[in-house]
Amino acid sequence: MAFLGIDAGASATKWALLEGDVVIASGRQPAMDAHLYRDESVARLREVVRGISDATAKFKIEKILMGITGFSPATDFQKYFSEEFAAPITVISDIELAYRANFGDKEGVLIYAGTGAVAFTIGKNGETLRIGGWGYLLGDEGAGYWMGREAIRAAMLFIDAEVKPEPKTLESQILVAMGANDWTSVKSFVYGKDRAEIASLSRVVADCAEGGDVNAIAITKQAAHHLADLVHRTEEITGREKLSVKFAGGVSQIVPVVRELTSILGDRCTVATSDIALEAARLAAAQA
Repeated sequence: MAFLGIDAGASATKWALLEGDVVIASGRQPAMDAHLYRDESVARLREVVRGISDATAKFKIEKILMGITGFSPATDFQKYFSEEFAAPITVISDIELAYRANFGDKEGVLIYAGTGAVAFTIGKNGETLRIGGWGYLLGDEGAGYWMGREAIRAAMLFIDAEVKPEPKTLESQILVAMGANDWTSVKSFVYGKDRAEIASLSRVVADCAEGGDVNAIAITKQAAHHLADLVHRTEEITGREKLSVKFAGGVSQIVPVVRELTSILGDRCTVATSDIALEAARLAAAQA
């Protein structure tokens, strides 16, 4: 019997098919989300499910477990999956899946920072607790979008003054990445692109910070302090201290942020390395 695990995040959908202890198939599909009140989200869900179904058609799947961004218990995912799969499916949030992939049922704090940022833990009575993750308009400080926005704001000081930043500085590199050189072109990028495009500028910030740019270093340090604050708020709300911390998401691959975060939290904080899709398949097998 085979068990299918799906990790549907904001940047990609990864899946793994497990038989016994052996991964017999795995792959990657476009990103999808659980915002099924939008026609485009429904269309993308069906497209991704069909792609996974085509890739696993020769295997008999017993059960499916999926973590997906934007999850709501009120959404009936079974009806979409039953178009392609005969197996039953269990769906949880992508953040809960990432937590269980790294901690199982043990105590800890997962900090997930991709486009947005959120903390997740399991309470003393087994309840799930989500701290932060308010979205880019209300919060998500320290995440990829926040870092990209802060870099754009730094570049805007030069746009206002009608002065070109020095080559190879953060401000110069951000304008190059946006293909912008004035307010009109900056505005076109910021308001014409989706949030993922602005979040992708965090990679430019990371490269500039590694190259010694003072303003880029300041942004990465501030990002780490915002993420550490999520941990501290989680501990204050739960009444537990010094929990093990796993750092996951795209920002966890930005070395200057990791370096600063571990300097704040100490060796109890490590970068998550679990294959979440594989762990989802293992959880599906455990539930069978």
